[in-house]
Amino acid sequence: MTGSGKPLLYPEERALDDAAWEQGLTPSRIFAILLPVWQVEVRATVTEGRPYELIDRFLERGILEGGLTSVAELSRFFALDEPLVDRAVRVLSAIGHVTVRDGRLALTELALRSQRDQVCYVTTREDRRKMYFDAFSSRPFSRGYYDSGTVTFLTADKAAAATAAHPYPRFLKLTSTRGFRRDALRDLEGRSDRDHYNLPFRVEQPESLGEECVYLPVYLVRAADARRAPRYLVYSQITDTADPELSDLCGSLPEITGLVESEALAVQPGRHEQRIADWLADKGVHGVRAVQTERGFWQVTLPATAFRPSGRVPLSRIGSFVPLGTGVLGVWCEDERIREDAFLRRIDAYVTASRTDVGDWVVRLARRLGLALGTVAEVGALARRAGMSSLAAVLAEHTGS
Repeated sequence: MTGSGKPLLYPEERALDDAAWEQGLTPSRIFAILLPVWQVEVRATVTEGRPYELIDRFLERGILEGGLTSVAELSRFFALDEPLVDRAVRVLSAIGHVTVRDGRLALTELALRSQRDQVCYVTTREDRRKMYFDAFSSRPFSRGYYDSGTVTFLTADKAAAATAAHPYPRFLKLTSTRGFRRDALRDLEGRSDRDHYNLPFRVEQPESLGEECVYLPVYLVRAADARRAPRYLVYSQITDTADPELSDLCGSLPEITGLVESEALAVQPGRHEQRIADWLADKGVHGVRAVQTERGFWQVTLPATAFRPSGRVPLSRIGSFVPLGTGVLGVWCEDERIREDAFLRRIDAYVTASRTDVGDWVVRLARRLGLALGTVAEVGALARRAGMSSLAAVLAEHTGS
């Protein structure tokens, strides 16, 4: 929980659904973890671009292309008064474009870049910013993690509170013995995609003033592909789809994969089946046994009476998963009417007039729930038959009807 009582992450089943139905994997465990992150206080300079003054551009070209190395040579070549050229060279020196080496004028790297781009770059001010790097290999975090309204980085004290909290899921705090790699800032500065990691091109010469270890709450899903090879997917507060960069990071670190695999091996034979039986009993369901699907995950097929309002199982569980600590459990129902009801309720919670991905999403969800609905128009017709006129109206906006 955050300080306001808001959960740190969305429900676990959303991550499991993405792993199973969007990524095509077989999820077997889900862990709520606190990923250690270096929060780096960075000092840098800001370079702005402006149009060249005509004389400045030609003086720099004279130095660069003509090999002119003194005020006198520049003055003679361009047929300008020497005092005028001297003042212009002093200005170029003041903005960091011209330097004197062994008594000869030379262009700086900033001037060379300016000439290349035909923009007069000037270092205008100092920049201070916080930047985030993982605490294992000092990889930078992408720009989405800098939205403080969406992403929560926890201090050490708040991380300790999250791991001690009683509400499920309880977070497991990971630790790293590796310090921040200072070269990571210089490496990032040289990357063509640096803006993606919140280091715009106009921000230069970044240096660390200090680092603090903070923690990012994420889900880590252990899954398997079609060849039964292990896969690890990471889900953060940014979106309920897997983060490919964090997934690649965690999947490459033995400190993390080893911990996940040891947790999986620690489950005693028959313990997961017993946990499923306990869950069924808690929901008032009797006479139902779990089976392993062809894809490899455990699943129960429940009667219509098991679901709300008459039963205790939410309709949203159909075609989804229940995390049980020892593993995950898929939930199904053979009653098509119940599946249609679950489908419409899920669509009603998802669809708004402003969404642009409705068509593909509803078709994928219908396929997951075993419903023969191939278009948004067909879903709208189903909503009208079910008396959900408001949902039908919103869907009509997406079909232009």
